[in-house]
Amino acid sequence: MPAVELRGNSDLRKALRQFAPDLDKELKAELRRALSPVVRKARGYVEANSMTNWNEKSSSTGMFPKYNAFLISKGIGFSTGVTKINKNGFSSMAKIYNKSRAGAIYEQAGVKNPQGQPWVGPNGPAGHKYSHSYNPKAGEQFINNLPPLVSSLKGRGRLIYRAWAESRGVAEGAAMRAIDKATTTFMTRSKSTAFRKAA
Repeated sequence: MPAVELRGNSDLRKALRQFAPDLDKELKAELRRALSPVVRKARGYVEANSMTNWNEKSSSTGMFPKYNAFLISKGIGFSTGVTKINKNGFSSMAKIYNKSRAGAIYEQAGVKNPQGQPWVGPNGPAGHKYSHSYNPKAGEQFINNLPPLVSSLKGRGRLIYRAWAESRGVAEGAAMRAIDKATTTFMTRSKSTAFRKAA
């Protein structure tokens, strides 16, 4: 699932939930304000008209999802929940995601293979890594019918990554300021509480 993640300290969020739920609630609200405009913009990039060659491909194989602008748009959203630590040791404080299968294809088709997946024809080896179309140029033609890919610091795509790039750091700056503010306030409260207990 394509996603724009804001990495952060998951321990901070755990501490906020446990010791300062008001700060956690305020942080979530500020993250929503920062990320909502990017989500709205990304949804606006979904083309309303179905792509003919996409739906023709979908009818020939049940494995390929049909183009549905409503479902693609609905599948774009955000989360202010903390994710589990991944294999690289990172977790995210919030993320914008594109979770529908058709949305993921629309978002990133051509990122790894600009000419489409390697063509093996209908009788070639099985698997999603190959094009089994009768047309050797099917993948390239499919990608060329999509809007161009846009690069952002979080990745390349046509919907959430494009919206993120066009926010020009405004959304990320607002989100990071909200996290810094919550961290500073929590640390100040913790020191004050520790001082009162010591006294």
